[in-house]
Amino acid sequence: MQRAFKQTAILSATAAIAILFTGCGESKVTQCNKIINVANQAATIGQEISTNSKSEKGSKSLTEAATKIDKIANDMKAVEVKDEKLQGFQGRFLKLYQDSSKALRDTAGALDKKNLKAATGFLATLKNTTNQESAIVKEINGYCSGK
Repeated sequence: MQRAFKQTAILSATAAIAILFTGCGESKVTQCNKIINVANQAATIGQEISTNSKSEKGSKSLTEAATKIDKIANDMKAVEVKDEKLQGFQGRFLKLYQDSSKALRDTAGALDKKNLKAATGFLATLKNTTNQESAIVKEINGYCSGK
């Protein structure tokens, strides 16, 4: 009788520990917050770009912004998420940042070559790319808030 009780106690303790370890994965909310924090950093850089666009820095400021966005892209890539839907959002943000960085660098190159027509085209591409950000943000906020 004591042996059966002891085995049951050990089995119960083992099951409880196993449940604790499987429940230790990050919650959806935690994973959402990690992605959103990186996206917010990118939004801050976007605001800096639009504020500095009136300055006289020209292509140098665009290249600097591209470098900052490259860092954000690396930060986004480094976020570990298990949720498949969040992995999709992460991938979309990553592509957005890569496309934005490329458009900024292309615009800077066109400005350096004094090719205003090309620069205007690259800026239009950049605008279209960044317009996608609003849609992604809306979708991830809806998903993360459970709506």
